[in-house]
Parts: sequence; C-alpha cells; structure tokens
Amino acid sequence: MADCTARWIAPITAVSLAAWPGEAPALAARLRARFALDLAAPGRWTQADGLVCVWLAPDHWQIERVGRHDLLPALVAAAAEHGAAIDVSDARAVLRLSGPGSRDLLARLLPLDLHPRAFAPHHAASTVAAHIGVQVRQIDARPTYDLACLRSYAESLGRAVDHRGGLALGWE
Repeated sequence: MADCTARWIAPITAVSLAAWPGEAPALAARLRARFALDLAAPGRWTQADGLVCVWLAPDHWQIERVGRHDLLPALVAAAAEHGAAIDVSDARAVLRLSGPGSRDLLARLLPLDLHPRAFAPHHAASTVAAHIGVQVRQIDARPTYDLACLRSYAESLGRAVDHRGGLALGWE
C-alpha cells in the first residue's frame, strides 16, 4: 500500500494515572497547574508541551511522552492524595500509520467506524487489531494514527499490519 507508511515509535515514556473515587476534578486541576495538560474526556486525547494524555477508562488515563523521561516522580507529586501513578513505559509499543491509505488499512484490522465524521483527530478508542488489544488514536487529518499495544504483542501487530498493507516496518 504505497499511500501509507508505518513505523515504530520508540522509546515511549508512559505512566498510568488513576484518580481515587471523587478525586478526578482535583487531580485535573493539579495536572493543569503543573503541566498545563488537561485530562482527556472519554474517547479523546489531549496534549501540551510534548505530553499526551489518553483517556483509558473512567478516572483512568495514560500520560505519554516520546523518548526516555523521568515523568513518574512529577506525576506522583501531581497526583498526591488524589490518585496514583505507575510507570508502564517498558510494557508498551506504539506503531504509527500515516498517509491517505492508513484509514483503509486500519479498516481491515479494526472493528471501528473510522469515517472522519465518527473518528477524527483527538479521538481515541480501545479495541482489537488481529485479536490483539490496542489503543488507537487519530493524530491528524492526513490521517495519522498511533496504535499502542503491549510490547510482547508488537511483533504480531507489526506482522498483521504488514500482511494487510504490504508495509516494511522499522523503528523510528
């Protein structure tokens, strides 16, 4: 598929952030004050100053930054008594698909409606791709998508994408 490129984004620093019951508003205020980052709404992701916040579930988000960073201490301090932060960097792999053909390729892999009216930039969803649990988010209207999976499934996800799109994958 010549109108789509795929590449692995590595490394990724990722921290799972969860609010204690009733503490999401206070956690959101602390995150905004410390990082100028808003907690993502359901089915969305936000970004500020190189940080990305992806909604995972009620009162649960993932905070990411490309590259190796020591985010955990700052996020633990920001969460304070309002929640918990756990570094999950070594558990994740992220595959970026980009170009006009990426939507068609993903339509062969994901049970999601990827039409621009249904899934647009700053949208995110948890789903499956070739029986592998993935978090997919649309980065821009080109379109560009990031698919995050458990690192142990990265090779299988890469093979599924390659099989459906005829792409050669490499690490960025």
